[in-house]
Amino acid sequence: MQSPNPAPTANGIVANHETLLSALSAQGYVFTSDADTGTIAHLVEDGAHTGHYAASDASALLQVTRKLIYLENGDIAELTADRLRIADGSGAPVERPVVISQLSADAVELGHYRHYMQKEIFEQPEALANTLELIGNGGWLQPGIFGADAADLLAGVRSVLILACGTSYHSGVTARYWLESLAGIPCTVEIASEYRYRSSVPDPDQLVVAISQSGETADTLAALRHAKDLGHTRTLAICNVPESAIVRECALRFITRAGPEIGVASTNAFTTQLAALFLLTLVVGKLRGHIDEQAEHDHLARLRHLPVSVARVLELEPSNLAKSLTVD
Repeated sequence: MQSPNPAPTANGIVANHETLLSALSAQGYVFTSDADTGTIAHLVEDGAHTGHYAASDASALLQVTRKLIYLENGDIAELTADRLRIADGSGAPVERPVVISQLSADAVELGHYRHYMQKEIFEQPEALANTLELIGNGGWLQPGIFGADAADLLAGVRSVLILACGTSYHSGVTARYWLESLAGIPCTVEIASEYRYRSSVPDPDQLVVAISQSGETADTLAALRHAKDLGHTRTLAICNVPESAIVRECALRFITRAGPEIGVASTNAFTTQLAALFLLTLVVGKLRGHIDEQAEHDHLARLRHLPVSVARVLELEPSNLAKSLTVD
């Protein structure tokens, strides 16, 4: 945090200046004045941020706090400046754990870009690099990138069902081609809002993949719960928010590390979802014997080069912009 930090006019000194400076700096406050009274401005700002807040997305709160409490289905919360009370669906008081968001306030700042759409387009190489960082530099993949129980849950999978909405649905449609052609496994992609309104035949050996940028997409969450009610236990979340409901309710998970998206048209979420789904294709294909070591090595080499390739494409924007301005 960096707020205006003029040295307030005051008589006397702030005797505990060094203690306050240390504590406020640890919270992220940046001091631009050496005056001891400069701590007063930050203390006022810090005091203005006490209290409790409600939001539908963690990114909306990052300017004031990274400490979050996620409500369970049916919970009711009463918020005041100095108290928070939570009751479950039956009205009984409950305690929900406090988690620290992995997102930072800097991630939602516009910076030097003209608008968030441009910012998020140019963030794709970094988002892809961060998402693929988990696979390291080895020549092969381990199922464990999807969770501790992934080897057992994925080994017996006979088909894949992808549940998603909007942009996430389109990433699933793309992945269907990979899963069927490279991994040799049948794949169905369903719009989450429609899946739960029809009768379907559950398959205990089917992997259900729920894809969501926020992890709170209501239709996708409802579809996932419907699948679980039908008896599906092999569930995988591909999501950008590790603390989200969809991630918490799936047996396996892959966090895409796309960062928050403010622009309406999805960019980082889509490309990082594709990267995660391609990794899933390689793991499933390897377990089924459809992808040998050489093919796996070659695919991983191309995948690791993807952030650089995307960055090189984005470097062409000034040239393309200049050309468009000279067209009659």
